[in-house]
Order: sequence, then C-alpha cells, then structure tokens
Amino acid sequence: MAAPRNESVEDRNNLLSQEDHMGSMERLAMEVVALARPVPSVVRVTGRIAPTDPTAWRRPNLAVRLEVETPEGQRPVSRVYTIRSFDEGRSLVDIDFVVHADDSPAMRWLERATVGSAIHLVGPRPHYLPDHTAEGGIALFADETAIPAIHAILGTWQEGSHGVLYVETADRAAFDELPEVEGVERHLLLRDPSEGAGTTGKLVAAARALPNPEGCMIWAAGERQDIRAIRAYFTEERGLPKDRVRVFGYWRKGMSSSEIDRMRLQQYEAVRAGGGGLAQTEDLDILA
Repeated sequence: MAAPRNESVEDRNNLLSQEDHMGSMERLAMEVVALARPVPSVVRVTGRIAPTDPTAWRRPNLAVRLEVETPEGQRPVSRVYTIRSFDEGRSLVDIDFVVHADDSPAMRWLERATVGSAIHLVGPRPHYLPDHTAEGGIALFADETAIPAIHAILGTWQEGSHGVLYVETADRAAFDELPEVEGVERHLLLRDPSEGAGTTGKLVAAARALPNPEGCMIWAAGERQDIRAIRAYFTEERGLPKDRVRVFGYWRKGMSSSEIDRMRLQQYEAVRAGGGGLAQTEDLDILA
C-alpha cells in the first residue's frame, strides 16, 4: 500500500544525510528473523543486521529509524524505535512495536511483515542514560512507548544504585515483563482500557508526588505534553539543574509522527542556518 503523500518528510537541503546529523550512524538492511507477541500490547520484531561497528550497538537505550514505507519519488517514511536488546554474537536486535488500531505507516508495515522480510534502518542514535552517581538516586517515568528503553536501562543497572520507577500502561503484562532489579522500587500506573494514552496525567501526578526530589536524577519519556510538564515541575518548581532532568517526548497526542518530524527538521534547519548543529537542538522546544 502506498503511503499518503503527506507522510513523507521532505529534506530540501539534504541536512539529514550530512555528518552533523548522521554522526556515527549508518543505514543498514535488517532481515526479520522472528515475530512474537510477548504481551497483548506488543509485537516484538527480531531482526538480523550487519553493522560496520558492532560495539556501537552494545550501549543501552539506542534509537533507530525504521524506513516503514517508501513512496515512489519521495523520501522513505520512517519511525523511531528503541532497541530493546542487541545480541552481538548473532547480530540480532529486538524492537518492540506497541500495537495501535489506527492505520499508520508503522502498523501497515507490521501487518505485512513476515519472517524473511527486509527493511532498512538508520542508527544507532544513543539517548541519555541515568547518572548513577546522583546521591539522591534515580527516578524513572515512562509510558508504554518507553518500556523498551526502560528494559535496556534496567538490564545494565549499576550495582549499589537505587531508584524508583513509574510506568503508565493499560497492559499489566508489559510492566510485569520488565526485569526486577535490586535497588529499584517499581510502581505500575495502570490505565483503564477505556482511557486513551496521554490523557490521564498519571505520570505527571506521580512526578509531583515524588518525595524529596532534590539530589535525584530524573529520567522521563513518553507523550510530549506529559513529559514537558514533568520537566517544568522539576526544573522550574523544584529547582533541579537541567542536567539532572533528562526527558524525551516520544510522541504527541493528536499529532502524527510525520508532523513532529517536520517540526524537528524545521527547527534543525534554523539552528544550522544560525551556525549551530544537532548538539544545540532541543527536541521538546519545537512544540512550545
């Protein structure tokens, strides 16, 4: 099925393929070797890749762009996903797709995918990890779209570190599948199936109820407006330094990923025109 024309994001100045944006990332083919449904809300895709430098894929919390559709005469339609795990010995990656009922490019690709299917990806792009030296411990806030990142973070948790984890999801099994780590107190913020993702404010309420956040390292990812509110609470109301509040808006309610990508690119173009680069681009600020 051809993608709607407005799903492709036009890169008029070819900035996305330049070194400042690509960094150490590369475009790779991925062969699907397994498809599984570990919990009701997730399809887990296992793919084989052949990276130039496998060591770049060892780090937890890596993002990749999957080229889920390729409209004729347009740039590929891509979507960002987090690598849940990487098996270096077999060169396999696990990528979790949260299943949605809407007719989106990612869901269309997932419906077509079979063992042996091929898809291209660009990556890996490392995302921030919690700072385990924070004397007040680590507080993690995530919705279901950030569960793969949480899985990767917990899988490399430093011995002796302590933290607290809050996860909002309508799928209890997705939360239960996370590894239990000594020193990490886990809290499930279970959403009723009738409640839409990004509508409950449960994560924001949990953040505001966090006791004694001073000295903590805050890590949060999920719906952009929720995550913006969490960042504002900790930095503006509680006075935490910005380098102690690492937040990531993965999606925004009522807005397609292509629309968000266009806004990201527009901001990046302005930064580059002013002499800056990717390091000076603040992702959340594009939706102020």
